[in-house]
Amino acid sequence: MTENFAEKIANGEKAQFKVNHVLVISSSLLWIAIGILLYGVFDHIKSVNGTEKLILLIFIGIIILRPLFRLLNLTPTLELSAEGMAYRGDFQSWNSVEEIKIAVPKFKFFAQGKMLVYTKIKDRREMAWDIIAADVNLPLADLEILIKECMELYKTEK
Repeated sequence: MTENFAEKIANGEKAQFKVNHVLVISSSLLWIAIGILLYGVFDHIKSVNGTEKLILLIFIGIIILRPLFRLLNLTPTLELSAEGMAYRGDFQSWNSVEEIKIAVPKFKFFAQGKMLVYTKIKDRREMAWDIIAADVNLPLADLEILIKECMELYKTEK
């Protein structure tokens, strides 16, 4: 799969990655289940009154709806080209990308992992982006291979 994207980049096109709908929906379903459980616990054990119940429902609704708002993003979240990479509109050339690293969560039930992209600004290494797995429709390990391949091909010596 990464070969198709590498060929696109080599041909001068942009490889575009959009939101991973499967991860967003599965995360939302998990939060819905937790929300129902929380509501059931507070409603039956503590026997909350009407105002507390309304506050609890609003809080649970916000927790459930937050990940679903990612589905509204129709534009690519990550773009790779021969010039560099752009994440949510912020562009970095291949020369400024210093290192990429995948951070695996300790508790994998709620998070699928993230990729940390480091740049070098004035001889200091700084984290530029924190790309979560739901932001790209490609596994992070494959994306890491693709980005490292692009860094080798398109990074020029100063």
